Amino acid sequence: MKSRLWLNLALVVVIAVLAALVYFKPGIKKPVPPATLTHLRAADITSIRISRVHTPTVELVRDGASWRMTAPLDIQADQYLVKNLLDDMNESVKSSFPAKQADLGKYGLNPPPIRLWLNRTEFDFGATEPINDYRYVKTGDSIRLTPGLLYFRLIHSPMWWVSKRLLPKDAHIIGLQLPHATLTLKNDKWQLAPANPALSADAIQNLVTAWSTAQAISVGKLGPGKPEGEVAIELAHVAKPLRFAILKEPGFLVLARPDLGLQYNLDRYQRTSLLELKNPARTPAATPAKPAALSNPRQPAHTIHKEPPHAGTAGSRNHPPRNRAASSQSHGQRGGGA
Repeated sequence: MKSRLWLNLALVVVIAVLAALVYFKPGIKKPVPPATLTHLRAADITSIRISRVHTPTVELVRDGASWRMTAPLDIQADQYLVKNLLDDMNESVKSSFPAKQADLGKYGLNPPPIRLWLNRTEFDFGATEPINDYRYVKTGDSIRLTPGLLYFRLIHSPMWWVSKRLLPKDAHIIGLQLPHATLTLKNDKWQLAPANPALSADAIQNLVTAWSTAQAISVGKLGPGKPEGEVAIELAHVAKPLRFAILKEPGFLVLARPDLGLQYNLDRYQRTSLLELKNPARTPAATPAKPAALSNPRQPAHTIHKEPPHAGTAGSRNHPPRNRAASSQSHGQRGGGA
């Protein structure tokens, strides 16, 4: 009895040792994770600063769950672009070498054309190496070679980082003055002046929704375009209305914010949804299809062959090519039996 007990204990010990060997893998070195430009996590970064020669410095700060530009303007930042920048900071480093003895001018780092700060960590972007076009980036005491995509995210003008939305994300419109109509929200109902009984409530709501969600293709400095009208928007809990000047530009719908020195360039087709009040187009009711005429009144209807849509496209998933021989034989049999 005792011998069996000792045997079981020995088996338990052997199993435990084998499990430990499998788990810890002694003598096998774990692969070293690839080096990255920074060990900072995106969630831990609260401020971004971008400095370029002869260009205003861009400063972005985390505002709760979103990002806001504080310089050169105080305005909502483009959340998508900031996220892409932070994601690219984790790109792998191809190689690195000490910066202490290096000739910084040789690597385009004296001075660097672009400096980036994440929190208080500085990254200086220099020239590219000639073989693979990797970018030299100095951070701390080392110079690292990284792919060039990150550099190209930083060389845009400061206005590149401005949100493309015309209105703040959570804005609640309570008044909208267009060149030819004025909408006012009273007791949760929209009042239109001048009144137009032909317009439906959906037409008004569609216009308000279009303004609430509108985004520009690009944002730039205010240009020399001549105004041809104005839109004023009242928002809940905002003291002054937002005013957009409609600039004359045939290729785009350009809405300017003179108070910010900005212009928003939108697709010209958005002119209809943002500046015109129209009833939604109604889809015409479907007309019941008439039964196909029978070439032979005595022939049962179920024997008539109807080609499906796009039947001429041979080899598609829904309409495979027919076997020509079988098809000819089938037609021959039908012809002989008629």
